[in-house]
Amino acid sequence: MDSTLLYPLLGVAVWAGLVALQLADLSLTASRVPKLSAYAAIRDELEDAAGARLSAEQLAGYRDRLAALDELESARAVPLGRGANAQLWRGTPWRLLPVVLALVPFVGLVASVPLAAVLSLALPATAYVLALAAARASVAAAGARAVVRDSQRAEIDELLRDAAKSSRVPVAGLGDRVRRALQILREQQG
Repeated sequence: MDSTLLYPLLGVAVWAGLVALQLADLSLTASRVPKLSAYAAIRDELEDAAGARLSAEQLAGYRDRLAALDELESARAVPLGRGANAQLWRGTPWRLLPVVLALVPFVGLVASVPLAAVLSLALPATAYVLALAAARASVAAAGARAVVRDSQRAEIDELLRDAAKSSRVPVAGLGDRVRRALQILREQQG
């Protein structure tokens, strides 16, 4: 094979590989749909236990799990108001690696073949546009996850309040007083 043809073919192969990498990242990021989360698991457990009386230790266990999950979620959540550019440069800078790799042909060609160097800038531009699209998809997915998470968190708070109401500590002697009052009512009715 002719060596003059080898370098352009190698360049096209690198370009196709980088674009494929960026497209794969974009499709994986865009396909992340909020699915079953740990919040949903806690919510389901509380819904299953809705009819039963939970002890104070069980309620404290649910609250501890919820606090740990809140801490974990706040550490990995995308900050509110972060745009795609900020997410790309601060949140997911690894997405810029293909852009850096795409600049290698430009650097290699700038001294020897200036026209080819200018044409080789199409690859980093394409890689950056795809990285930015993946960052936009990441921000959108994070927003959708936040909405689902907040909804599930509110449901859990309501279920915990209901469970706490039904799990009150029994008052000593209350059952005896109620039985005595019912007995008096029966005697009066006759």
